[in-house]
Amino acid sequence: ASLLKNNETKALTPTSLQKELNNLLKFNPDFAEAHYLSYLNSLRVQDVFSSTQSLLHYFDRLILTGAESKSNGDEGYGRSLRYAALNLAALHCRFGHYQQAELALQEAIRIAQESNDHVCLQHCLSWLCILEQKIFDSCVLLEHSVNKSLHFGLP
Repeated sequence: ASLLKNNETKALTPTSLQKELNNLLKFNPDFAEAHYLSYLNSLRVQDVFSSTQSLLHYFDRLILTGAESKSNGDEGYGRSLRYAALNLAALHCRFGHYQQAELALQEAIRIAQESNDHVCLQHCLSWLCILEQKIFDSCVLLEHSVNKSLHFGLP
């Protein structure tokens, strides 16, 4: 995962890495991090189906194992759900599926508003700006997003 993030040329080839991940998942199908690495690997080869499937499996396993609820108190499941929707929106946006991205983003916004999660809402606003620029080529939301990011201390 570190090599994929920092120096992709030194990482295993997509085929080799997927073979290793499949072996890991064969013995432990609930290994959430392996699903996330599979998601990243599928993005490398622009495989929309596999990347979507791996991303959904990652968040499903994260919720099933309770890893999020242990680290984040009672609101762990909601956190997983809103960030799952946000990541799904980013995935669809990356592949040019803007309508699906907008729907996933609306869901992430709804869940974040219910939880009063301003950081997630700010990330949603950033992705909304990206979507707006892809569709309408406008900068109004971008200016608002930058101001709000500064307010919350986000990069």
